Amino acid sequence: MLPIAAGIWILCFALTAQFGISAPAMPVGLATFVAATILTLLSAFIVYGFSCLRLHRTTYLMIGALAAASTFYAATPMVQRNDAININASVTGQVISLSAATSGFSLPPEKLLSETIDRLASETGQKVADTIPEKTAMILLLALCQLTLASGLGLWIGEGIDEVSHLIPVAIVATLADIWSVSAGATSMIVVSSAINYFLLRFPLFGYGSIPYLIGLTDFLFFAIFFQASRRFELGTIKNAILLLSSFIITAAAAIFFQAGLPVLPFMAVFFVAGNFSKLKLKREEIKQIFVFLLLILAIFGTISAFNR
Repeated sequence: MLPIAAGIWILCFALTAQFGISAPAMPVGLATFVAATILTLLSAFIVYGFSCLRLHRTTYLMIGALAAASTFYAATPMVQRNDAININASVTGQVISLSAATSGFSLPPEKLLSETIDRLASETGQKVADTIPEKTAMILLLALCQLTLASGLGLWIGEGIDEVSHLIPVAIVATLADIWSVSAGATSMIVVSSAINYFLLRFPLFGYGSIPYLIGLTDFLFFAIFFQASRRFELGTIKNAILLLSSFIITAAAAIFFQAGLPVLPFMAVFFVAGNFSKLKLKREEIKQIFVFLLLILAIFGTISAFNR
């Protein structure tokens, strides 16, 4: 199953990248939604393919560790390329600002020449980008490495969950971590830095020829955790696959509609817990433990946020 899943992923990516630019134009929002949906379905098939291997937990961990090293190796050239673009663009703005400052402007140059600085910085960055073109094959390779990483570590964690009720703390961690990451600025810092290449998967847009950043690596990691747990505890594989995939699609649609970045994991956690609540039996002692665990997580996130201010 895994070779079939990987083959379909590669074929769809390659065909879209090659012929998608000649496809009929559609609104950017719709094109982005279509790309995100296809990426989600193909990636879920990859996770399913790894799950069908039924390997030992340690093997999944080793696969995840090797994929992490491969992800770092494949993404590093893209990170260096983005750094080069940003450095050259910023230098242009600094030169203009310095020249204006030494010419005796009464107001800060950034206020008087902001539009000119932004335009020239953008043009400089574009010229550097054209000089160092991205390799589509490397973007494809990186996406496969990222999915292997998410699958390996996610299935390793999913196989290690001892009790079905422990899925509730996992859902809590997923929800709070993603909300905290967005609200505390960690996610926003990543998406505007070169490090975005390590954490987000990309897929070509129909009709545009670009390959934008779409969905986070950790989203597929938690998809693998919940999916594997649903198979292990016989919660209903098809039902939970639909629930988990729906969380991706609904989040993508809402993000495009509201034109804002929305975290996937809270939707995923709510869908999964709500869809399996009758089977996630909790004892009174476990409820107390989850409450204490929740307070501990909130305290940790609050402390980190306080130190980062």
